[in-house]
Amino acid sequence: MKKVLFLIVFLCDIMTIVGQGIDFEDININQAITKAKEENKYIFIDFYTNWCGPCKLMDRDVFPLEELGTYFNSKFINLKINAEKGEEGPKLAEKYNVKAYPTFVILDKNGNMVHIFAGGILDGKKFINKVDESFNPEIAFGALKERYDSGERNKKLQSAYIQTLINTHTIKVDSFVDEFYNNLHQEEKISNEALFVFEMFAPLDSDRFKFLENNRNKFRKVVGTKKTDSILLGKYESYFIKIVKGYYQDTSISELDKVRKHVESLGLSNLKTLPVFDLGARLKLTKEGKESFLQEVQNTIPNLTDREKDLMLFYIVPGLKKILTQKEKENLIALVSDDTTKGYISRSVN
Repeated sequence: MKKVLFLIVFLCDIMTIVGQGIDFEDININQAITKAKEENKYIFIDFYTNWCGPCKLMDRDVFPLEELGTYFNSKFINLKINAEKGEEGPKLAEKYNVKAYPTFVILDKNGNMVHIFAGGILDGKKFINKVDESFNPEIAFGALKERYDSGERNKKLQSAYIQTLINTHTIKVDSFVDEFYNNLHQEEKISNEALFVFEMFAPLDSDRFKFLENNRNKFRKVVGTKKTDSILLGKYESYFIKIVKGYYQDTSISELDKVRKHVESLGLSNLKTLPVFDLGARLKLTKEGKESFLQEVQNTIPNLTDREKDLMLFYIVPGLKKILTQKEKENLIALVSDDTTKGYISRSVN
């Protein structure tokens, strides 16, 4: 299934577009390989489609940045390829198994895969850092895949390969994750290498999540309190957010009380937004308590970073759009710092 991927960067400070951005060349892949050999460069490919919104935002706000031109034009032969148009586009998209847009592919001068990842990043420096992973064999997809395909299966390699594979959005990775996790001893599961499993593949009611929660003090010692508590809290916040968004509408208030009390018993280090999501869930279920909810939002915002605030409003405003008045929605949207996020929320409630 085709997907559009857009990684919202809430603290993005879009620079004024000046100077020369990325110089995309109007040549085919064979010509690019020839030129890369002549100039001893890599090849950067931006796979896009005409209907992809994030692709257009990358074109408008990121690719023209002078810092990107400085970085890319000295290292790469740069190509923009429409994955659905022309003679070459669909064939290359199939060759690299592109299924999400935008997808970025980095090849060496001989045309061999070095790295691939999907998702728009509206921050020039963050995008450069992501592309720069191509030159680190410990996280570059091509190098990791070669080692994995050769049969190497140590914990560090498997963890890095699967996480990189996830970022390609080319295939489902559940079987890779299951193989990796099920072959770990109990103490090996409490590690930085295994942490992504609990973060991304451990629903709230799963045995994996229960293992994380029951061993939270061990995880805190090994991977850090902040990271451990962030994952635990994120799962419970997701529970309340799903109610706000319209799921679990048969949930009782007594069940919410039970969950809230349990979360508070875990001794988590940061519960700043939880009260807002909790009251939002109660408002969604009962249509009562709006004034308390709105007051909690106002009380909470001064304690949040812009990113935390924007994420909170990103979830609660669309989820409660049928309960909030037009004026209340406008007041909440006005609190959003990031213009892209503000635009998305505004469109979703109108």
